[in-house]
Amino acid sequence: MNRQSYIPPAAKKKCETCGKPYSPLRRGKCQPCYRREMRYGSTEYMREEVEDTSLGFVLGHCTELGACLVWTGTVSKEGRPQTTDRKHWREEGKARQILLHRWMYEHHTGQTLRKGQHVKQTCGNKLCLSPAHLSASQPRPGRTPLGEAGRYKGKERREDHFERCANGHKWTDESLYVDPKGRRICRICQAASTMQRQGKDPSDYEWKRRKAWDDTPECSNGHVYTEVGWYFNGEARVCRKCFAEKERKRWLRVSYGMALEDFENLLVTQNFACGICAVPFDLDVREFTPCVDHSHSSGQVRGLLCHACNLGIGHFKDDLERLRSAIKYLEMAGPAAAR
Repeated sequence: MNRQSYIPPAAKKKCETCGKPYSPLRRGKCQPCYRREMRYGSTEYMREEVEDTSLGFVLGHCTELGACLVWTGTVSKEGRPQTTDRKHWREEGKARQILLHRWMYEHHTGQTLRKGQHVKQTCGNKLCLSPAHLSASQPRPGRTPLGEAGRYKGKERREDHFERCANGHKWTDESLYVDPKGRRICRICQAASTMQRQGKDPSDYEWKRRKAWDDTPECSNGHVYTEVGWYFNGEARVCRKCFAEKERKRWLRVSYGMALEDFENLLVTQNFACGICAVPFDLDVREFTPCVDHSHSSGQVRGLLCHACNLGIGHFKDDLERLRSAIKYLEMAGPAAAR
């Protein structure tokens, strides 16, 4: 089945008021004329249009409210003062809508604002047209003018660009990097840009090229990468052992408010054993790794326990009465049941 589209025929009837062809008609009138008649009682255009915008016309439609000149005429969809200008439209062919904030600022200062500049009120009243309460935004900086060939004239290439970068750094085997697209990149400039983003002053640091991975089998702390392992974080290699120590320090600081030195002092004080069962700690066995025991109400660190003892007093809710009842219960059951 061939589907055919329906195209309505051209309107043959004309509006009895304006004489323009329009379909459908309502009471013999087109839609604009019909709406005017229903709203204003007449098909004539009742909106006030000014032949020429003048200061007297603008001030005549304003009322003083404190230090503000409040506009009482028509406003835009955003609620800002505006008016129409037939002469402006008829002679210059530009938009008939006149934004009075912009017009008042240009008329008072004698300046012509650039395209993209906006006028805002300092008093916070959208309807205020007082020149003292109007301020213009700063224009965006323009681009470099076009050259004779009509092309954009950006940063001119230096004559010695094959010997130095744009900032004057001499191309060497250490400072030059050629990307896969063949573009020359200065490593010194890249490092300076990274420091500036981090809030550092590049002049306070001496640039040194980072060594290749094959030339650095160890991390800065002397750990061999092939023995302890490593991973790539998007910028450089990270030693897994160093990262684990760093995370351990962060975990102690955030969770218990203690430094790694305090943790090591507790180990020495307890002779590297649990504070309850006196079993020696073993970092290679999870059940015998030292756990920080602290009060859940005050957050104060009480000591180091093994995994089982830490869970045990945790299940007893740190309640001394429950622990005494547990001891009494085991004593009543006898030595055989206590084991």
